[in-house]
Formats: sequence, C-alpha cells, structure tokens
Amino acid sequence: EEYGRSSTVDVDLRSDRWSFLNTLFSVSEGCLYMQLVDRLDSGALIADSVPPFDPGRCSSYSQLFRAVQRALFRAHVQSTLKSEVMQHIERFVNFDPEASQALLEQRRAGKKLALITNSDWVYTRTLMEVAFEPFLPGGMRWWQLFDVVVVSACKPDFFTETRRPLYSVATADGMLREALRMELGGQYAGGNARMVEKVTRCRGEEFLYVGDHIFTDVNMAKRCLSWRTCMILQELEQEVVGLDQGREEGQQLRALMSRRDEYAALRCHVRSELQRRRAQRDDGGGGICGGDGDGGSGGGGDGGDGGDGGDGGATVA
Repeated sequence: EEYGRSSTVDVDLRSDRWSFLNTLFSVSEGCLYMQLVDRLDSGALIADSVPPFDPGRCSSYSQLFRAVQRALFRAHVQSTLKSEVMQHIERFVNFDPEASQALLEQRRAGKKLALITNSDWVYTRTLMEVAFEPFLPGGMRWWQLFDVVVVSACKPDFFTETRRPLYSVATADGMLREALRMELGGQYAGGNARMVEKVTRCRGEEFLYVGDHIFTDVNMAKRCLSWRTCMILQELEQEVVGLDQGREEGQQLRALMSRRDEYAALRCHVRSELQRRRAQRDDGGGGICGGDGDGGSGGGGDGGDGGDGGDGGATVA
C-alpha cells in the first residue's frame, strides 16, 4: 500500500522498462536474466568474461536483457534448443494417454481437427510419434488424427497475412514442394488461416482454436478471424492444487482480514467522534454569564436580594 502511494515510484506498465512473461518459455528467459543481473551487480560478469563476449554491449540492465532475448531467439531459430529436446524427449515431454484419447473422441463425434504449429516438420513429427502414436489404435499414425497439418506456420502472421507461400511436405524427412491450395488429409508448411478455413469449410465462431500463448495464439485468432479460443495454462494446474490445499488457511485469513477491516472502520469512527467533540468544546468558549450572587446584573425583582438575583442568571455550556 505504501509502495503504491509513494510519490517517488512511477509504475507504468506501458513503459518499455516492463516485459511480460506470457509463456513458460518466457519464464526461462526471466530466470536467465535475473541470474545475469546478479553477476553484473557483483562484477563477475565483466571480470570473468572471455571473447567473443563484448562487455560494452552488456554493461547495463537494458543491454543485458536485449542480449538474453537475442540469444534465446537464436536458440529457437537455429533449432539448438529443439535438437536438445529431441535427443532427450523423455526428459522434456509429459506423456499423457488422455491427450490422444481426447482427439480420437473428437473425431468420432464428427469434428474436424487441424494441427497448426510454428515448429518445423522434423521436430513436429518426432514429438508426435513419441507422445501420441503409442496411445493410438494399432497401425494408426499421428497425422491421421487431423484433417490438415500445418508446420512452420509463422504465427502470428499466419492469422493476418493472406498472401503467404504454401508448401506440401513431400518426404518423411521434411522435403517440400510448392502447393497452390490445401487438401484434406495433407501436411503443409506455411500458408495462412484463410486456407484452413477454406479446406475445412468452416469460418469464424465455428472454429475453436486451442493454444498456449496469449498473444500469438489466443489474441490473434480471436481478433483477426473471430475464432473462438481456448488457452492452455499448464502451470495453472499446480495453482489449483495449491488453492485447494490452502482452502482452510485461506478462509481463516479472509476472516482475519474482515475483522481487521471492521476494526479499522471502528477506529475511524472513534477518531471522527473525538474530533467532533473537541471541536464542540473549543467552539463553546466556556464560562458562566449572568448573576454574580449580589443581584447586580441578573437581578430579579428590584435587585436588592442577591439570592433572588441569582435566579435570573443563564449558564452557557
């Protein structure tokens, strides 16, 4: 509360000083940045650096943050990170039989399914073969779950640009050939969302798009195409479990907070009442006006009897 009131603190989330952690990928970026900030503050980052590290480009917090962003972007674009994942899939992938069953149930219900990913064909094929195929009926391949598969989609541009080249996946190792349109059962690279609408013969709210990135997936699909959207928040599961485990403590805390608010309101009332009474006392000025006992000024009758004169006095509180 005091932090928000301080005149020396200016928090404007529109400023470029703030960066939002939208996905679990962003969390790793934030962790790496914090570790490097500690080393920068201690002087170890510059003192222990070796070429090709350039201290002049990492001497401030903003420079360091941009360097972290560039490094992780290159790791994604150059497939360095994905190569590590493919070599140790069991370490990085959660195997969930219910995911395959959910897709099978949707197909049995007559729903059309599409897989749209920014990953390349080799990475997508490797993960889908390991994470989905073991839980499919005998002989069924992972791409048979979907009416159309799109890799290298380049979201969010996939939802906004109407003119993007389309390629079909020609071989198992990801060789591509140019294509003019999408067809049901095909695997493609590139293209755009309008092509998916055309091949599935669905538009707008007939789509339910499921994604895990609030901007690249959910916001753009809703804003540009009016698709209905569903966001996957894997980390939310742990929060729900934690809230359930702390339900009793939470109720006790809310009761204490409510009591604190009641006491605060009572304190304000008492303070206001004291101030009002002090003001009334100060405004009265005090004192007694009227008879002084000898009948001089407030005398009754003929003013001769002091006792009778006292009856003519008036008291001011």
